[in-house]
Amino acid sequence: MASNINANNIDGTYPIAGQDNDSQGFRDNFTNIKNNFTNAKSEIEDLQSKAVLKSALTGETLDNAGGGSVLSDFELKDMSGTRIAKGTTSGTVTLNYAEGPYQTATSSGSITLAFSNFPASGKVGTIRLELTVASVAHTLTLPAAVTIGADSLQGIVPATKVITFDATGTYIFEFTTDDQGTTVAVNDLSRSRVKADVRTPANTGQSGDVAGNVAVDSSYIYVCTGTYDGSTVIWKRAAITAY
Repeated sequence: MASNINANNIDGTYPIAGQDNDSQGFRDNFTNIKNNFTNAKSEIEDLQSKAVLKSALTGETLDNAGGGSVLSDFELKDMSGTRIAKGTTSGTVTLNYAEGPYQTATSSGSITLAFSNFPASGKVGTIRLELTVASVAHTLTLPAAVTIGADSLQGIVPATKVITFDATGTYIFEFTTDDQGTTVAVNDLSRSRVKADVRTPANTGQSGDVAGNVAVDSSYIYVCTGTYDGSTVIWKRAAITAY
């Protein structure tokens, strides 16, 4: 912004030594000095309320919230994201986007995920969950809005969005939306989407089987063609040939 401080309206040669000086000159200088101080105060306060600061101003609390302002044409170096630890938990676990982009949790029971404070529609928000599964009895239920990429996740039942884990350990899921959470895409960053499952007999089907699953036994390779409904055979098989 252009400053309203006028450095040229103060007569630095007034008063002139050795002669009578009109008091109006004093009044003009004092008035201009006062106006410049007033303008300086206003402009400094404007900067204090809008500038991005490295540390808090004296007597203030640091708050660099940008209010949705665009940051463009910058080179970023040595940047980090906030990590939020949810601790050991079960039940409904809400991932608050405003808290930070990377959140962790350890299961003490089955977990149902929820989201809050995704960016406004038209802006992209991504949040990652690092989930440590303490027991294979603990499941993870995704919100109904998680529709993109969900059906091909390992261990998921698409109709209920419940994920069952076949081993304890740490899993990382990434969730992305550009419509404020109405539609959310999911990506499993720790496992592939197609799993080769060894079990017998594969062609009869079991709960959780969905199209695209792959299974093997000692004689055949199986590919699942649909979602298992409890009775329909949905696996196609081909004999294993030795090479």
